[in-house]
Formats: sequence, structure tokens, C-alpha cells
Amino acid sequence: MRLRSKSEGLASQPQRLAIISAGGELALWQEGNVKLLYSNSNYSLDCLGFSADGQWLAIGGQEGKVKIWRLATIEGTFKLIATLDGGTAWIDSLAWHPQQNLLAFAVNRQVKIWNADTQKIIISLDFAASSVFSLAWHPQGNLLAASGHGGVKIWHSCDWEKKPDLLQVPGASLDCAWSSDGKYLASGNLDRTISLLHWDNPPPWLMQGFPGKVSQVTWSQNNSEPLLAASCQEGIIIWHFDRQSKNWQNHILKHQKMVQALRLRSKSFGLSHTVRFIAFAPNSSLLASTGDDGCIQLWQQGKKLLQTLKGITGFSCLAWHPTGKYLAAGGQDGEFVVWQKSIAGKGFG
Repeated sequence: MRLRSKSEGLASQPQRLAIISAGGELALWQEGNVKLLYSNSNYSLDCLGFSADGQWLAIGGQEGKVKIWRLATIEGTFKLIATLDGGTAWIDSLAWHPQQNLLAFAVNRQVKIWNADTQKIIISLDFAASSVFSLAWHPQGNLLAASGHGGVKIWHSCDWEKKPDLLQVPGASLDCAWSSDGKYLASGNLDRTISLLHWDNPPPWLMQGFPGKVSQVTWSQNNSEPLLAASCQEGIIIWHFDRQSKNWQNHILKHQKMVQALRLRSKSFGLSHTVRFIAFAPNSSLLASTGDDGCIQLWQQGKKLLQTLKGITGFSCLAWHPTGKYLAAGGQDGEFVVWQKSIAGKGFG
């Protein structure tokens, strides 16, 4: 199961959550109601995303097709507008431009850019070295990063034909992410390292010593002091830039099974477990993480454990609402839970 949440910024419009599953289902959650939008049990769905204005919704998966819906009415009805055929490729990575109606999606060793306004693919970009593992637009939309074997390629949207820049890494880049101020590009790597590039100020830092591959990297959306979180086996490594030493410092957070679990199982305290997903709340340094211990833990400033949430067993995805008022998580058995921030502003329930 995967989740994406979107608000169009108007008080009169409902909050929406899009949900896809390995069973080939696409559903919309809207003000507590769930509506099935699409279903094809022969193929899994693996990636989805709302456009920046919330008017477009794209999904991709095992079938090798990207399907795109457009919001037809203010009541929240979506209409299927386009189906883009990727052949036999498994579509598992897509990303919308942060300001424009441009959709980037990966097809084998290529990245294709689709313009929703003209409903045409405007360019196909060759990664060449391997399949593309992840995509990330620069916050200003002028750069598009794609990770794969050999590192991260960065294309300039003002001139797609220009030779891309390269953040070279040993082995393969599994995930890439821009800081919210656009100054830094991070790459989580297969060889147990993180590559971190200060844009226009090379060379990059190489962070080593992780116990396993770095499968996910994500940035806080607090520009005053950006935090980089990386998931690696049983731990979450938090990095911040120390102005005095002019270097990056880190500390480790670990998931633990709690007594009575504050979850569905009772386990002893102190056992660490694999971290599955991490995500910072919008415009905040509040970090949410899930582990195979069946817990969602909220970390204040990426340091202090603030809350452990109850819910379903076996989380498979995690998503914040753009306002930070809602947190949603999906499970391996097709369940999902939505938590709302308390009125007092302390925790979720």
C-alpha cells in the first residue's frame, strides 16, 4: 500500500488522501469516506502522486502504464484523462514538478517528462547506466535529479538537452533528495554510504560507516537548520551541519518494542528493529518513522521521542498531509489509519 495526501488550499474543499495497493486498487479517502477509483487485480500499483495544485493524480506500477486523473468537479470527482504506455517496464518512480503541471516518471533506463497542459511527453532523458531508482525535483523546479547505478544525474529544466550534472557515488544511489532550501542534494547508497553535495560548491561529503545499505534519505522542511534523516536497518541516522566545526554531525535513533507495545503486541523493551519508512512533517522538524516492530514513532527535532501511535500491524507506507495536521499510514494487509493533530497541538490521536 502507498499513500499520498493533498489539500488544494481552500477551506471549502475537502482534504484528500490517495491510496494504492499491491492488489491493483486505487482509492480516495475524503473526509472519512473511501471511494474506489480504479482496480486491476492482475497488476500491483507501486507509485502515485498529486500535482502541486492538487488537480492531477498519477499512478504507476507493474502493468507498465502511468494512469493520470484530473479533478473534474469541486465535489472531488476525478476523471481518467491519459494512459501512458511504458511497454513491459515496471513503473515504480514518478514525481510532479513543484510548481508546474509536469510529471516525471521512470521507464527502465529513461526518465520521461509529461506535460499535463498539452498532454504530451516533451522529452525522454537517458540515464543509461541502469534503471532509475528514484526521482526528485529541486524545490524551485529548475533541476531534476534521478538516482541509479553510478550516482545521481541532474538535468536542467531550462535546457533538457544540456548534458546532466553527475553526483558520482561508488556503486549505486538508491534514493536522492533535495533539502527544502535547495542548497543540498543527498544520496543514499547501496555501499553503506551517503553522498552529500552542496550545490555549486563541490566536492561532495562522503558519510561512511553505516551497518547496511542506506535505502531512504529525507530532509526536514525547516530552512533555518535543515536536518537530514537516513534509514539504515534498525536505525535512523540524523545529520545536521555544525557551524562551529563546519562539518556534519550525527546521532542515531532506534525503534524499540515497548511494553504492551502501545501497539497490537506485547514485547519486552529494548529490542531494535528494522526501520521501514521515515518522513518529516511539512514546515517542521517533527519526524515520523515506522519499523517492523509495528510502531509509528514521532521524534521532536529529530531527537526526542514525542509519541508512539497505535494502529495496525505491519506498516508498509507513511504520508503527511501538506498542512501537517494529518498523518496517514498503510499496512501490509490492506488497512490504513489516519491520525489528526490534537486541538491542543500536542501529539496525534
